[in-house]
Amino acid sequence: MEKLKGMVDPSVNGEVNHNFVYGTLEGMVSNMAFSLVNPFFGVYAIALGASSLMVGLLTAIPALVNTLTFMPAAGFVERRESRLPTVIFWAGLHRSLYIILAFIPFMPVARPAFLVAVVTLMSIPGAISGVAWTAMMGDMFPAEDRGEIFGLRNMFVGLTGILGTMVAGRLLDRVSFPHNFTLLFLTAAGFGGCGIWLMSKMREPLLERPGYIQQKTRLVSRIKSLLDDEELGSKFGFFCASSFVLWFGFGFLAAMWTIYHVEVLKLSNTVIAGFSVLSGITTVVGSRYFGKMASKRGNVVVLSVCMAVVGVFPITYMLSSSLMFLNIMQLVSGFVLGGLNLAVFNLVFAYSRPEKSPSATAVFNMLINLASFIAPFLGDACYKMFGIRATFYVGAGFRLLALILLARLLEVSDFTGRRCVRSFDLRRVGSRREEKV
Repeated sequence: MEKLKGMVDPSVNGEVNHNFVYGTLEGMVSNMAFSLVNPFFGVYAIALGASSLMVGLLTAIPALVNTLTFMPAAGFVERRESRLPTVIFWAGLHRSLYIILAFIPFMPVARPAFLVAVVTLMSIPGAISGVAWTAMMGDMFPAEDRGEIFGLRNMFVGLTGILGTMVAGRLLDRVSFPHNFTLLFLTAAGFGGCGIWLMSKMREPLLERPGYIQQKTRLVSRIKSLLDDEELGSKFGFFCASSFVLWFGFGFLAAMWTIYHVEVLKLSNTVIAGFSVLSGITTVVGSRYFGKMASKRGNVVVLSVCMAVVGVFPITYMLSSSLMFLNIMQLVSGFVLGGLNLAVFNLVFAYSRPEKSPSATAVFNMLINLASFIAPFLGDACYKMFGIRATFYVGAGFRLLALILLARLLEVSDFTGRRCVRSFDLRRVGSRREEKV
């Protein structure tokens, strides 16, 4: 923590301090926008008359577009000397589409289909801005302190997410449909615009890019260069394979949570919002706790612990319909998701060379979005054939399979301190020293 305080001290590093402050403020305002609407997309679709398949498509179709967009986006970003203007333009375009979403209820026909179409369209600028933002964050903050920096940032960002979801849930129940959702999306667009303004105040470091990055590189060649890296290629491959299966498990149940809450348990919007609030509270705590744990034990250890919990989560969630029990489960979910997101973010950088971070980010996101595209169709089919309980069990199985794949990157010594031989040495995987590569 003392190191982190030194990092944000203007007398030590003014640029890092400036970017940390404005980056955190931007994240807080932007997350307010996202938290107002993201937990309620499925509820919005059902209110518009969507079927269970259409709710699944709300996740699946945008994921397919992301899969096709991420690698071209990486090439586009890598050829830009400055990444901040790219983030500002494409993130601004993404957030402006909230205005269109606000007025879908007033369409005479095909409202669920139009909702899916607009959310799909949003995924294109979202993918480009996401790749550029991730690469820019890697440039702005030192690798050895990135875990603690983003753990602290995520804590502040998570607080505004809690507030946004609390407000949204109350508004949805107090204002009649469709005006409640219209007001919600317009407010989100306003906060999103404020976030863009704050982002424009950040200062991007001037880094010299390798000459070959300025040239167009074929998609297959960029993927091959990541996997062929003598030191990092195998690690990146196992990490991506594990993440693919984990996100397949997430996508398999993407529509099931909303169906379970709305159609099975008959919960109100306020209660559903309360789940997101509780999850958000512990995500804040989890980000700080796992940020410190990652600095001491490594990001792979953090990821494995969190994946074990999210693996069994769907099974335990079905044990009781008691509201108290469900609230406790949301607390657990938020805590481990804070660590999971932090570890994944850091490992994308740890397993790629700095100049290839946009391509690494794109490959990772392409794979998890491919999983998110395929899985909801299978999850919907399983739900219609066997019911929601069996679907939750199958989804948990995929999540646990991902943990088995991740074990290839672990050693017993990571947990016990005793040596354990593997085919290649990964004792320090995800540690600060490897992040410097």
